[in-house]
Amino acid sequence: MFDFFARRLRNERGFTLIELLIVVAIIAILAAILIPNFLRARAQSQFAASKGNLKNLATALESYFVDRGSYPAALIDLAAGQAYLRAVPNDPCSNTAYTYTAIGTPPTDYRMAVDFPSTNACDTLGTPGGGLNYTPGGGLQESP
Repeated sequence: MFDFFARRLRNERGFTLIELLIVVAIIAILAAILIPNFLRARAQSQFAASKGNLKNLATALESYFVDRGSYPAALIDLAAGQAYLRAVPNDPCSNTAYTYTAIGTPPTDYRMAVDFPSTNACDTLGTPGGGLNYTPGGGLQESP
């Protein structure tokens, strides 16, 4: 009788095709659920980093204004041999530079902006077809 069980255990090695297909199907279902969530979380973190970069740039611009009495002509002036910024960051969503417009001569106001392409994941988080704007009087706003 023990010989029967020993022979049977020796012949049944591995998994059946059905068992393997069920495991693969479960893994595929989990991947289909989790991958979009991970992509959305990545886009949300890039969007938050973009907002944070704009606020940090605004703080550096205000420090520059307090020291010099006017805003710089370009953002690069904040990092050129000064203690305001180590480097001017690029937007993490679009990997492009922030748009900076100095207003007045000498500049006494400014506007910073970033536009997200419609194919960018950050565009789905804010106003569709928009981006972010920052002005000293209005603060950080989503652009329509």
